[in-house]
Amino acid sequence: MLGCTKTVTITHLGYDGDTDQDTEQVQTFSGCSWYGQTRATSGKEGLSPGSVYKCRIPLASGSPAVARGDKIQCGDVTATVTAVHDNRDRPGAHIYLEAE
Repeated sequence: MLGCTKTVTITHLGYDGDTDQDTEQVQTFSGCSWYGQTRATSGKEGLSPGSVYKCRIPLASGSPAVARGDKIQCGDVTATVTAVHDNRDRPGAHIYLEAE
């Protein structure tokens, strides 16, 4: 994939039932694509601006443990994962994440 020059860090949140404790698994991936867009969302107060970030992690960079609600960081931007798309069965196999 073109433009895969970013390094992203994913903090996967989990729960260990045996110890009754929350867990964090921090993973770092190089060779990813990352870009952000500004979009408007509507609410009771009218339109409000927000950002959505899109990240593609090629399988050559690794296979992340990631779920909605996890944190993703690229540079000085940290966002919450809102969608995970498994595109491993396509040419240029990758995991595609959306975050806000």
